[in-house]
Amino acid sequence: MAHSGRYHRERELRRRQMDQEPPATARVFQITDAERQKIAKCLRYIDEARRALERQQDADNREIIRELRTSADQIFELISGLEESQT
Repeated sequence: MAHSGRYHRERELRRRQMDQEPPATARVFQITDAERQKIAKCLRYIDEARRALERQQDADNREIIRELRTSADQIFELISGLEESQT
């Protein structure tokens, strides 16, 4: 079965939209420890999926593996960089 390339087009569209959106300013977000733990659990699932794809050693998975790693790293950095606010 041939691959339509739809996945790649949709991913590129999402990437362009993210690049074009201006960063929000003067917004305050609070995150609980439970929410932080839930995010950490999701990041572990992403890492497990990435490792499973790496074990398959399939050249077609390289881009997916790279995107999973980059996404997980970016999420981790964003969450780690959140400042605790006293409101």
